[in-house]
Amino acid sequence: MSQSTFFEQLVDNLERVVKVYRSLLLVVRQEKDILISANLDDLNENNKTKESVLMQSRSLEKERLEILKNLIEQEKIENKNVSLLELANHLQGVQGEKLRNLNAVLELLIKRVRDINSQNETLIQSALKNITGAMKSIKEMLDENKTYKKKGTISDSQNHQSSGRLVSKQV
Repeated sequence: MSQSTFFEQLVDNLERVVKVYRSLLLVVRQEKDILISANLDDLNENNKTKESVLMQSRSLEKERLEILKNLIEQEKIENKNVSLLELANHLQGVQGEKLRNLNAVLELLIKRVRDINSQNETLIQSALKNITGAMKSIKEMLDENKTYKKKGTISDSQNHQSSGRLVSKQV
């Protein structure tokens, strides 16, 4: 195959990667809105969509690596782990500029996805702290060992069998 064909395949792949990352950006933005609204059904559906987009991304990454391997061989580039920018500098001209533009778009999209994902992680951690705190409060309330004595005063007995019960079966 000619350099032009490998290059065109690479550009086509990178343009599809850009589309996938734009979709991923929309999904993580929706995830943020869903986390704020605390709608679990929407969150589950959004997670399925997110997983699908990530699978597409992995598939395109494998394809890109294969195309890149062929282009590197054809161009006789010694460094087999060449970055997109290094390849752009090697190709120069219109092709190099096209790769630099795609690289810039991808870097921006990835940065935005990471930023929003980090915000989502903070929201999730905060929600987990709230849930943990609420569960601890309920547990402490139910585990309290304070019961009433026969004379109407409160006892702090640790061994009392009715602790943690809202209603005692004893008469």
